[in-house]
Amino acid sequence: MLKESLREKENHLSWWMPTYVTLLIMGISILVMYSLDELTARSMMNDDGLVQILTAVILNMCWLFCLQRALRKIPPAFKWGQLSYLILIYAMREMDFHRLFTEENVGRWKLFTGPFPLHEKIIGGIILLVTTVVLIHFVARNFRYFWKALKAKQSWAVHAVVWAFLIFGSQALDKSIWHGDFAEVAFEENMEFGAAIMMLMVLLKYPLNWPERPAEL
Repeated sequence: MLKESLREKENHLSWWMPTYVTLLIMGISILVMYSLDELTARSMMNDDGLVQILTAVILNMCWLFCLQRALRKIPPAFKWGQLSYLILIYAMREMDFHRLFTEENVGRWKLFTGPFPLHEKIIGGIILLVTTVVLIHFVARNFRYFWKALKAKQSWAVHAVVWAFLIFGSQALDKSIWHGDFAEVAFEENMEFGAAIMMLMVLLKYPLNWPERPAEL
């Protein structure tokens, strides 16, 4: 009985580990922000601040992790390659990498309708087209496995939903009436930071070979 109880506690801890780790790090980060003076805290949350740098580092770890699995041909290698590309685009967006070759975000229609140079529109269009095709193919091929896993309450699927909540929640805050307030900035930047941590946790814990191993790992 004691062994079974310990095993259940271990399984529960393992199942929720991505949430525990993400919330713990986010909580510590937010507490640190509030323990500092506002000027220092805001500097840490700027585009070149510590929080953004850590977010970028973790996202780069994510796509490199997927890429090495693709290059090592760990099944299904093609899906690892697709996911590596998508996370790379996600990381580039977070780092405002587009500013190296375009004045406007490639995901905004304004780039193609505004008074921007033709070469910027071509580069932006190619990136947007390739990313859209890869994303649609990836979702179309994997959604049913994700949906089955979600209905079965598998940890990786549930935490994928938590990741989406963090991402869309941070975007909602950015567009809210509180935009620019210290509290809004602190929670928005740390939700993006938390989303990156969540992604890394899920990738490390749950391989992408859903069709071959749909059960909990």
